[in-house]
Amino acid sequence: MAASTSDELRLITFRVGPETFVMDIMAVRQLVPYTGSTSVPTAPAFVEGIVVLRNEVVPIIDLRDRLYPKLAERAPQPLVLITHTSAGVIGLKVDEVRRIVTVSTDAFLPPPPLVRGIRGELLIAVVPHGDEVYLLIDVENVLSGGEKQELREAELEDAAAALNAE
Repeated sequence: MAASTSDELRLITFRVGPETFVMDIMAVRQLVPYTGSTSVPTAPAFVEGIVVLRNEVVPIIDLRDRLYPKLAERAPQPLVLITHTSAGVIGLKVDEVRRIVTVSTDAFLPPPPLVRGIRGELLIAVVPHGDEVYLLIDVENVLSGGEKQELREAELEDAAAALNAE
């Protein structure tokens, strides 16, 4: 008998604009309600602002702005997925978190080349699951290499300390 090479992954499903995305649940450190962020003048333009969680400064990246910049309507109660990337801890602001699903990696389909090229390798697979189709994103590729470097060099902790001192 041949051994099965199928692995199962637990994925968190979340909505941004009209689409439902998924990412490996192991990439998510925490899920918090979005209650606003503090803008920092010295922060890179792609950072909406910062929040402080347990004495840690976390830059917030609005996925809606990154993926659907022309979409005007906003979610009434967005959430933030706190993740760890090679650029450090970041918060991904999403419209809604739906549920956790377990999917066989055999079900993953490669995205079409045209779609894959839109944002580098952000979209790494199309995942059919029941009646739904999810878009699997790689949290490491939410930010480009240049943006990661810019975020590492940004002095957000100093800016947060200055804001708290006021």
